[in-house]
Amino acid sequence: MSSNSAPMVVVVCGGPAPHPKSIEFVPVDAVVIAVDSGLDNARDLGLRPIMVIGDLDSISSSGLDWVRKQRIEIKEFPKDKDKSDLELALNEASNLGDSVFIIASDSGRFDQTFGNITLMGSESLAFVNCHGLIGSAYITLIRDREAIYGSNGKVVSIFCLGRSASGVTTRGFHWELANDKLPSGSTLGLSNVLKGEQGMISVTDGVLVAIQPEAI
Repeated sequence: MSSNSAPMVVVVCGGPAPHPKSIEFVPVDAVVIAVDSGLDNARDLGLRPIMVIGDLDSISSSGLDWVRKQRIEIKEFPKDKDKSDLELALNEASNLGDSVFIIASDSGRFDQTFGNITLMGSESLAFVNCHGLIGSAYITLIRDREAIYGSNGKVVSIFCLGRSASGVTTRGFHWELANDKLPSGSTLGLSNVLKGEQGMISVTDGVLVAIQPEAI
């Protein structure tokens, strides 16, 4: 499916509840997938998923009963598996469209938060558009060229995911790069600032993540 014809797929993660204003980032025509106890989080946000996926070890019993009564699709996996519930959900999302938006909390386990961000940059899940809201931070994955909007926060930190990135160009920021390298593990892109309402980030080789920590 092309991004012009398919709706955005919103994936609501399990764990602690996401920011209540997360709902403001969800388009009215979005297709929603809940990750395990993300079903309870989705319902609290007023969202009705088309699918619940995971090992179902944390979803509430009342939530699971509601899913069954609503005849919402359930894809249950064993607890012992090689992929996280979120990765399984993103695999499903890739079959529904090429634009995904992940909603998660940042108040749970740090390793899971870190894993969520690195997973967004996975080569096996190369969505055309991949964004997320983790806590109050807006996340944008850049594989080619992406606009960054001031409405999601003026402070922007840019990091390389995986191997070093090259051909990195930023426009509309206080500190700009022009066809530069951004090594893996570098803080060169930390705490940049948008000069106006929109900036642009592009990369010719590699994957970048832009984090706007004050989106809400």
